[in-house]
Amino acid sequence: MTTETSPADDLDPSTIKQVGALPVERNADGHWRVILITTRDSGRWSIPKGNPIKDLSPAEAAAQEAFEEGGLSGEIVDKPMGSYVFWKRRSGHWELARVEVFLMDVRKQASDYKEKGLRKIERFSFEDAEDAIMEPGLKSLIVAAKAKLLGSKA
Repeated sequence: MTTETSPADDLDPSTIKQVGALPVERNADGHWRVILITTRDSGRWSIPKGNPIKDLSPAEAAAQEAFEEGGLSGEIVDKPMGSYVFWKRRSGHWELARVEVFLMDVRKQASDYKEKGLRKIERFSFEDAEDAIMEPGLKSLIVAAKAKLLGSKA
């Protein structure tokens, strides 16, 4: 059995572990779009993410976060596409967080959901999504998603 590792695997055990969904959807013209959601604290563009949820697999927890934060539902891949790290703002300090990311093919957006009105939601081309994101590791995952979905056109 092989184990996949990333630089984030070597982080201090106190690093916050989170799960996230990288939501994508095909528009009416057949073009893929990345759906980004703003964070509540700083308003920067990101993906839906949060802490693991008891009794849910990591992929299911990521899907739950996508629904709570943006009303997004669809098919989520069970295997993570990768992970990235970022500095999470806490009350009066910062902590390092590692997010395990799952690709999600969005099929529907609910009109009512838990965090409606607390965040902005927008659809981006892959290139514009890369430009909107600050975290280098998340940018890399967007590039990987583009390559996976578009094949040699990426």
